[in-house]
Amino acid sequence: MGKMNLSLIATIVPLIIVGVGLIGWVLSLRSDVTTTVGQLEAVQEEAENLQERMNALEKNLAVADDQMKTIMGDHMGFNDVLQELGKSGLLPSGERRSYGGYGN
Repeated sequence: MGKMNLSLIATIVPLIIVGVGLIGWVLSLRSDVTTTVGQLEAVQEEAENLQERMNALEKNLAVADDQMKTIMGDHMGFNDVLQELGKSGLLPSGERRSYGGYGN
């Protein structure tokens, strides 16, 4: 009967050790998964913030491009006026600058 108890203990103790180790591993894995999920949520939030910033930047660039086209149109008009004034002889004799080429 004593021999049987030793045999039973020799079988159960390793199973208990493996079970405790397995429980520890599962808890560690669960902790790692929770941490990873938290990190993914933070990355997703940052990505959404970057998307909003890129949308604002895209809008600002569109406005700046529109303003630049207006300015370049004005400069082309100035060029035409200065050329006409030069042909009329109304510009000082030293005025020889060339304007234009803004559409290129």
